[in-house]
This record gives sequence, structure tokens and C-alpha cells, in this order.
Amino acid sequence: MTTSTTARPRTGARRTDAPTSVGLLLLRLVAGGSLLVHGVPKLTDPDGALSTAAGLGVPAPDVAGWLLIAGEVGLGALLVLGLLTRLAGVLVLVQMALVWALVHAPDGFLVDGQVNGENALLLGAAGVTLALTGAGRLSADAERRRG
Repeated sequence: MTTSTTARPRTGARRTDAPTSVGLLLLRLVAGGSLLVHGVPKLTDPDGALSTAAGLGVPAPDVAGWLLIAGEVGLGALLVLGLLTRLAGVLVLVQMALVWALVHAPDGFLVDGQVNGENALLLGAAGVTLALTGAGRLSADAERRRG
């Protein structure tokens, strides 16, 4: 009688199965695409983002405004590509937590029966998920590991 066993990779890395990788790809494309859709217009006309930061009373509002723009565009691109995904996920979480805390929290969780700041909450959740799972096999991160 023979039994077959599947050896685990010695590095402690876990292989991601195909359905999970497709799910992570979809999550990355939607979250990264959403960040890009918000960030690219701000990049081409930054005055609104900079004045919003100034209106919130954050320290160094010009720096904060440009960090918001760079985060939306840069992190969005990294997620779409699946490059540096775990780091990008953590940074998306931090950025969305700040956006929610500074922009949406003062009005409360519900405004007129609607969730306030749901995009920031959902993108933050996507960031946590990608930070914990990585990008999956269909990503630049996976290509870098294979190469």
C-alpha cells in the first residue's frame, strides 16, 4: 500500500489555489481601480484636494493633500499590478482610516440613514485583506517570486 503526500514548500510559503487567486485579482482590480478613479482627477487638478485638506485643519495641509493624491494614484497602481501588495494593503488601510476619521467620523457612522464614508471603510477592509493574504498567483509579486 502506498500513500501519497504533498510536500509543503520549505520556505513556509503557502500556494494560493486558482479560485482564491482569481478572487484576489478581482479584489485588487476593484480596490486599485477605485483608488485610481478617485486619485487621477486630483492629480490633474490638485486644488480641490489641497483646499479640502486645508479646510480640515490638518497640519501641513499641502503635504497632506499631496500624500492623499500620491496614495490614491500610487497605491491604486500597485494594487492593480499586484506589486508590493502586502505593504500597499497596509498603507491603504492607514490612508482610509485617516480619511474616515478626518472626513467622515465627525458626522457619525450613519447620515440620513446612509452609511457615511462607506468607500473609505470598504477600501480599508480591502487593504487589510490584501495585507494579510498577499496578491495571489496572478500578480507581479508572484512573478517576482518565480523569477
